[in-house]
Amino acid sequence: MKSGSVAGAVISAVLAVGTTAPAQENPFDPIFAIMTQDRGPDSQGCRGCHICELPCTPIGPYFGNTQDEVENFFLTFGDGFLIEGGRDSILAGLLRDGVMPLGGTPWCDAELELLYAWLESLAPMDAVIAAQ
Repeated sequence: MKSGSVAGAVISAVLAVGTTAPAQENPFDPIFAIMTQDRGPDSQGCRGCHICELPCTPIGPYFGNTQDEVENFFLTFGDGFLIEGGRDSILAGLLRDGVMPLGGTPWCDAELELLYAWLESLAPMDAVIAAQ
């Protein structure tokens, strides 16, 4: 009898582990991975222009150095005007049109889709910004 209850407990534990939701990944993770590449002609990265460790002299607006700082910059700078509009945002347009990264390699369609997914995950925020 005892072995049956132990087996039942083990089975319950295994099933519980299988149904546990995986930790949700931040949709900004792959964007930051691209952005944090050192700038250069073969890079889609922003490190050295907008992302750097202080003290530094950024080229253009300073996004920050860490992922949290960079994401927070986009969410809060000018009330989010660089990302307002999702796919039609200023940020998406600069990257899609190859204006940024300056002197670097334009973002490919797959990288832009990652950006769009992050921007679309912010859609509720767009509604809040529009209501203000």
